[in-house]
Amino acid sequence: MPLPITDDHRALAGVARSFLSGQRAAARSLLDAPDEPVPATWKEVAGLGWLGLHVPEEHGGEGAGLPELAVVLEELGRAVAPGPFLPSVLAAAVLVEAGRPELLPALADGSTIGAVGLAGVEVDGQVVDDLVPGGALADVVLLVVGDDVLVSDQFTATVDRRVLDPTRRAATVVTSSGTRIPGAAAIARRLARTLAAAEAAGIAHACLDMAVAYVKQREQFGRAVGTFQAVKHHCANLLLDAELATAAAWDAQRAAPGTPEAELAAAVAAARAVPAGVRAAELAIQLHGGIGFTWEHDCHLYLRRAVTLAAFVDRAGDAVADTARLVQAGVARTPDLDLPAEAERYRAEVRAFVATLDGLDATARRARLVESGYLVPHWPPPWGRDASAAEQLVIEQELRGVEVPNLGITGWNIQTIAQHGTAEQAERWVGPTLRGEITWCQLFSEPGAGSDAAAIATRGVRVDGGWRVTGQKVWTTGAQQSDWGFATVRTDPSVAKHAGVTMMAIDLRSAGVEVRPLRELTGEALFNEVFFDDVFVPDECVVGAVGQGWRVARATLGNERVSIGGGGAGVLPLRAKDLFALAAGAPQAEREVAALVVDELAMRLMLLRQAARAVGGTEPGPEGNLSKLFSSEHAQRLTGLAVRLAGAAAVTGRNELVMRSYLWARCLTIAGGTSEIARNQVAERILGLPRDPLLR
Repeated sequence: MPLPITDDHRALAGVARSFLSGQRAAARSLLDAPDEPVPATWKEVAGLGWLGLHVPEEHGGEGAGLPELAVVLEELGRAVAPGPFLPSVLAAAVLVEAGRPELLPALADGSTIGAVGLAGVEVDGQVVDDLVPGGALADVVLLVVGDDVLVSDQFTATVDRRVLDPTRRAATVVTSSGTRIPGAAAIARRLARTLAAAEAAGIAHACLDMAVAYVKQREQFGRAVGTFQAVKHHCANLLLDAELATAAAWDAQRAAPGTPEAELAAAVAAARAVPAGVRAAELAIQLHGGIGFTWEHDCHLYLRRAVTLAAFVDRAGDAVADTARLVQAGVARTPDLDLPAEAERYRAEVRAFVATLDGLDATARRARLVESGYLVPHWPPPWGRDASAAEQLVIEQELRGVEVPNLGITGWNIQTIAQHGTAEQAERWVGPTLRGEITWCQLFSEPGAGSDAAAIATRGVRVDGGWRVTGQKVWTTGAQQSDWGFATVRTDPSVAKHAGVTMMAIDLRSAGVEVRPLRELTGEALFNEVFFDDVFVPDECVVGAVGQGWRVARATLGNERVSIGGGGAGVLPLRAKDLFALAAGAPQAEREVAALVVDELAMRLMLLRQAARAVGGTEPGPEGNLSKLFSSEHAQRLTGLAVRLAGAAAVTGRNELVMRSYLWARCLTIAGGTSEIARNQVAERILGLPRDPLLR
């Protein structure tokens, strides 16, 4: 998904993409050119107002802000557009925030071109910076020198003919005069990270699009290479990396300037988004094979731009180390969403409801939550409130101090009954379950039906008044504490495997049902085997039509409720920042922890974008599909590092929390669908890659 979420921003992105449609060819024309001219489109760009999007109107700009500028920068990254747009708008952004408006009108109308260097060094009365993108085209340069920024219009700029990115050439700038802006270096570094991240996100998505388009049509061994699982996994990884980059870039430009939160958001964006541009370009070349390594192909244009951009941003300092410093100092990024006007009405209603819960015991409180619809507000009446995304978000915020039961798997099952069952079934099971009188488990997996969930062997034979069910289920969470199970049963073995399945609610106290807890490597028994030996299931316990159970099962699998706020610490008792205590005094270890903090924050931001889109009423993006994949692998990286940092304490029992978390995390890339299958699904269902012909 592109960076824009609002209608206005999407419209701006559409205009920019249309205008920039020929810029990749313009960039290519500079590869062997002896000099870099000002782009032929520079005056048109200025006329569109893009150079001054973030400049106040009183200083000749459009009076918008960094979010609008970031939208255009992302599209420039997608187009690998040549020229000094990023350097010039960065210079203007620094001057706006530093309160130095003198040069802003000329920068906004394009009559003056600016550039920024982030690592100026004073030598013999001169300031030298050997990496200033667009420096040779600039009329004015801003050079970071210590804690200050030097503004100079009297300088020399030289470009080495071997420069990596000829489409926006980095220069060595030397000056002996200028005006200092005391203390402005921090502003320049933060804004460089923020704006570069937007361009890098565009690079990452462009490389993803190129790679996916190529592997769909390139054939080897008689079929499109996009059918091969290894290729699909590369593409899924590319999408995940690009989405995390976009989320981090999106957040950085929304942060209030001059705050520690803005510094943290910019550091996360630099650490996550900028390297993602490099990784995407490298992987795009790999996926294109030999053609991607040729001069004639466009892949290397993106590689050159991304690597040079990363080198420039690195001059702002170690973004991962800065993240560590800020998080350990207690800085937290808590971005809010823009909610519609009716949100305040929702908030008043929820607060009034919460006040009625005072003094109630747990049973009475739960009953009140059920009656009001606040337990499952996203459900339709009579059980829920059919709440909009905005109302759900407000409810979640206002109920944070209330002990709200977590329905988990039970909730997914009864939501499906409410959706696909009869009125009598809903009356029998939904209300009592919501009130906590009935607990459910999900009887889908079998020894031969794991990732291939439709390969059901448990069979049901028609008898008078119902079915006789025989078979085995496995990896069933909570079956030993459950009253009922929601089971897929094969009732017609003569048809295709997806067509012969029926969904049944099975009373686990029935004769012939045996539950055997499975002891896992943690030593606990959360999963179970469930055996059915000629168990009678009456017709009134069939949910949905006979033979349509796979449709019902798919609905159940889609009913997992993800917090719309994107918050929560996840399934582990550890979070990345908790590891700083184990890494104390070891800089390299602290940096490893900080890298996980960056990932964790980016993941939360990705889900926040999902919530923002839902609140805005737009179609869902891929975030929900990607979050489980990323979070499960992140948990394993986190706990693996925790074990290494805890050392002997992790294996001798002195740090049981770390070891138990490590062992538990091993199941997360398996339970609920393996990461390998998840990558196939992302590649096929989101990116549109073809299925393996052997599985059709």
